[in-house]
Amino acid sequence: MLQSDKEPRPDHPVYDLIVIFFILFFSFSVFLLAQEETGQLSNQEIEQEKLEKDKVSITALPILYYTPETKLAFGAGGLLAYRLGLVFKEARPSTLFFAGIYTQMKQFTFQLKPEIYLKNNSIFLTGNFLAERFPTKFWGVGPDTIENDLETYTPQTYFMEFGYQGKYFSKLPLYLGVRYHLEKTLIVDKEPGKILDQGLVVGSQGGWISGPGLIINYDNRDNIFFPSSGYYFQLFGFWNNKIFGSSFNYVNIKLDARHYLSVAPGQVLVLQGILDTVSGNTPFYKLPKIGGDLLRGYYGGRFRDRVVMAFQTEYRFPIWKRVSGVAFAGLGSLADSLKHISWDNLKYSAGFGLRFKVIPKEQVNVRIDIAFGPNGTHGVYMSAGEAF
Repeated sequence: MLQSDKEPRPDHPVYDLIVIFFILFFSFSVFLLAQEETGQLSNQEIEQEKLEKDKVSITALPILYYTPETKLAFGAGGLLAYRLGLVFKEARPSTLFFAGIYTQMKQFTFQLKPEIYLKNNSIFLTGNFLAERFPTKFWGVGPDTIENDLETYTPQTYFMEFGYQGKYFSKLPLYLGVRYHLEKTLIVDKEPGKILDQGLVVGSQGGWISGPGLIINYDNRDNIFFPSSGYYFQLFGFWNNKIFGSSFNYVNIKLDARHYLSVAPGQVLVLQGILDTVSGNTPFYKLPKIGGDLLRGYYGGRFRDRVVMAFQTEYRFPIWKRVSGVAFAGLGSLADSLKHISWDNLKYSAGFGLRFKVIPKEQVNVRIDIAFGPNGTHGVYMSAGEAF
């Protein structure tokens, strides 16, 4: 199940991924055209008039924790939500996420992530700037890796991404756009004698990733922070190639589909489906993976391979004033190609959590989730915003 830097494992042809992309694009387009013909307005357009305009909300939180890898870690993070002036009164709230963390082991992460809506939501600008040096774990590639395969390594990453999306249908919240990303990764620490140290997987030495991407985004959620109704579909494809300065030639295509259903006052059922696939000479740290917010309960990247398919659901309900609760479950599978996706490799998890509303006007929550999987797998997650 390993990939060598010198002899990459045979994989899905790029043309297969292109076919998948256009099949998804065609299906997506049929859905959008049907929506356009109905002429129905989204709940967002109705509720937008009720939102208070031209005010800035800032939530800043201290960060303090301890892990064996980092020792004492401390820092600060926050979320700024705002609308840009009188000309753009009808825009959705734009946001600026920021965080900085430093540890006793001289590790760090700094992130700045702006998302800006302009001209009555017809223009959506995104950015992501990240610099970090943090230890993480690697179990190898494939659905059958075992705990004894575990090794730790420390990547040092510098990441920059810019995106533009425009709305081209008057009655549809459909955005078409482009992104460009540039990333430099250094593997600065490895376990001697292990797989990464021997260079047995693609990307074990790190390298540059660079290339453009195309995005199709349909979003009629009634709120971008805590939706209670609507759909969210995002389909994107990234092309990383040496002609853009990338160290690796590969294509990544991902579909993220969600449905938010209001089942009772204050109660929301959320459904999400994910298809994530790559083709080409893909570094191991960019392979589709399970863990983190995709199947909470698994360590982020506990399983990774060339194709991941997953489904998640979450039930959200009020408890008292600003406090609410959630119950969630998910399952997924991964393989080296679509035709090898199997129920035999099914991964699953479930759990529950609490939410506290820190910006009531914009419906922004901080959350804590506890998730459980098979064989004692578990995880605790604390952050701002929802998992999906």
